[in-house]
Amino acid sequence: MYFELLPSEELAPFIKCFWLFKNESDAALHFTTLPDGCLELVVFYQAQKIKSVSVFGILSAPFDLVMPANELKMGIRFTPLAKEYYLDKCSTLDRFADFSKNGLEHFAEQVSADMQSMLPEIDNRKLLLYNLLQKSAGNIDVASLAAQCFWSSRQINRYLNKELGMSLKSYCNILKCYASYKEIKAGDLNPDTGYYDQSHFIREIKKHTGTTPKVLLKNEARRYLQLNDPDV
Repeated sequence: MYFELLPSEELAPFIKCFWLFKNESDAALHFTTLPDGCLELVVFYQAQKIKSVSVFGILSAPFDLVMPANELKMGIRFTPLAKEYYLDKCSTLDRFADFSKNGLEHFAEQVSADMQSMLPEIDNRKLLLYNLLQKSAGNIDVASLAAQCFWSSRQINRYLNKELGMSLKSYCNILKCYASYKEIKAGDLNPDTGYYDQSHFIREIKKHTGTTPKVLLKNEARRYLQLNDPDV
């Protein structure tokens, strides 16, 4: 069982969604999460009680996870902008354990109120940078970004290396990979944009997902979480 709640329009630049995932079976489930260009905050439960809270950075490779029988996880899918303007300002993650005690809707309300109370004035260059990257799905060069954001190419790369731990090119490749999941899910293994040819496409997908587009298309046992997302 999987549910998502969308953030308010005001917080959309920082939060993709709030989510709850519950394994209602008596057996553990095995999944692989794939790079999607976002950060994840996850509240882990054990025996129906909160066990821990963790933040996972932007993935550049697949990550295997196990969902224990009859357990649940609750979380937030953050955009990269949230790291600088919210997560880095949280002195402890305990606040999220407190927020999550009364279900997903209460969790979303509490986190939203907390974030709104902490957000400073946002640098419009950064807001525009991430907006352009998302809208283009990574298919944009640094010269175009620099011209539209009024930042130099060097400043953009320095900023992303500091905040994300990766270069603009690396982050764009992750966004391209994520955008391709929708095409793969639809059976299109020859994308028109973002790759020089099919060999380049297969090589990049395998680099970030650990497997080939054909295996992702099959998605046996619904293993790959992003391929199960109805919005992908």
